[in-house]
Amino acid sequence: MITRKAGAALAAGCTCVIKPAEDTPLTALALAKLAADAGVPPGVINVVTCDRPNAPAVGRLLCEHPLVAGISFTGTTTHQQVVQGAWEFCTHITFTFTGTPSLQR
Repeated sequence: MITRKAGAALAAGCTCVIKPAEDTPLTALALAKLAADAGVPPGVINVVTCDRPNAPAVGRLLCEHPLVAGISFTGTTTHQQVVQGAWEFCTHITFTFTGTPSLQR
C-alpha cells in the first residue's frame, strides 16, 4: 500500500509524509532508506513514526496542517474520527477501510 500511494504522489511531483501503523513502521522506514540510497533528495519522502498512545494526536496534526493538500488513509472504520478534521482542510482525501472499496472526495 505504501509504495502504491507514495509512488502516485511522487509521480505527480509531490512530496509525501508517511505515518505508518505504530506496530509496523519498518516497511515505511525501509522505503525511505531505499529512496535515499537511490538518490531521491532529502525531504521528498518523509516518515513519521509514533507509539500507539500518540497516534491519534500525530494523525490529527497531519490531517489539520494547512500545508497538507491531500490525505490517503488506510485502516479500520474506528480510525475514521482521526481524519475527520481533514475534510475541512484538504482538497483530496482517500479512505481505504480494511476490506472495503475506497471512498474519495
